[in-house]
Amino acid sequence: MNMSRRGALLGLLALVGALTLSSCASTKDEEVRRLRARSIYEQGLKNLAERRVSLGLSSLQEAVQLDPENAVYHNSLGVVLIDLRRAPEAEVEFQKAIQLDPSYAEAHHNAGLAMAEQGRFDAAIAAYRKAISLPVYPTPEVAYYNLGNAYLALKKIREAEEVFRAAVQLDPKLAGAHYQLGLILTQGGRREEAKAAFRTARDIDPSAPFGRAAGEALKTLGEGG
Repeated sequence: MNMSRRGALLGLLALVGALTLSSCASTKDEEVRRLRARSIYEQGLKNLAERRVSLGLSSLQEAVQLDPENAVYHNSLGVVLIDLRRAPEAEVEFQKAIQLDPSYAEAHHNAGLAMAEQGRFDAAIAAYRKAISLPVYPTPEVAYYNLGNAYLALKKIREAEEVFRAAVQLDPKLAGAHYQLGLILTQGGRREEAKAAFRTARDIDPSAPFGRAAGEALKTLGEGG
């Protein structure tokens, strides 16, 4: 091997070594960044649990900036934003979560909530339906309940009744769905069925808002509540 070729080979080996070291350093920096994002995210959840909403929001925003590829962080930030009545911003975060993880059922459902808050009920229905279609979704009864509300907003009464019934079949303790069924049945002149739905909503928790409303509805229908 002549000197020029030997020098080129040594230079190449040196370059490979440098690139390897750089890659290791980059990987380590990435891991540190993600760990820091996780710590800040968990602190944000703690702040929110302690009702320090402003601090919680700031922490989640920082976590998203540090680790923008984490779908969970985007979804959690969206939840806080929708609670703050910032639905358009919340929808952006939910859509980012979906882009990162198309099977993220909760993000599809939450995107539906944000769309409904903006009066886009057809889009919300599609989002809820997508969440329900994913087998990994742990609480489809919640999506069915919100789907029913979206159908009611569009005055699609038959569809609303159908999905509220699906909701209570999945979770018989879902008082809101029983109450909404009672309203639908009352409007349809099905008084005895309506009374049964209102009784169930009331008996689940008489002191809760739906329980109290169901009691009042029963009085209107001629029952003591």
